[in-house]
Amino acid sequence: SEYTPQLQIDILQIDINHIVEPVLDIGCGREGNLVFYLRQNGIEAYGFDRFANDISPLCNSDWFEFNFGKDKWGTIVSNLGFSNHFKHHHFRKDGDFINYTKRYIEILNSLKIGGSFHYAPDLPFVEQYLDTNKYHLTKCNIGNYDFKSTRINRKCK
Repeated sequence: SEYTPQLQIDILQIDINHIVEPVLDIGCGREGNLVFYLRQNGIEAYGFDRFANDISPLCNSDWFEFNFGKDKWGTIVSNLGFSNHFKHHHFRKDGDFINYTKRYIEILNSLKIGGSFHYAPDLPFVEQYLDTNKYHLTKCNIGNYDFKSTRINRKCK
């Protein structure tokens, strides 16, 4: 089953009244529930997932194939997708953490100035190295869970 849009909005601490467009949902799921919810609310949104139905505005792809571009996205979201896999690879002895780190940087570089990347779970092992002149990091507790959601805002080039 897929997460409801409201659950994702709550976990990722997204304020849809102040969201910067366009929005990209990394790991949007087969149905792209959050993408279609945002579009129904007049927000330009897209998503990709390796299992997504290949219908506009969804794309069947994974995060190592997808071209994020540069200075393109106003908001990027990923609920229990990219960061969950990144965390898994970080702790594995044979994990592919270098490629995940490169993609993480590409995701951040694809944000427009003023744009944000919302994800859960948090990634403290990489977040600690963010350039504070370029990015502002905010973490939020999620109920009684032992992980947090993260929002990274791009401040400048």
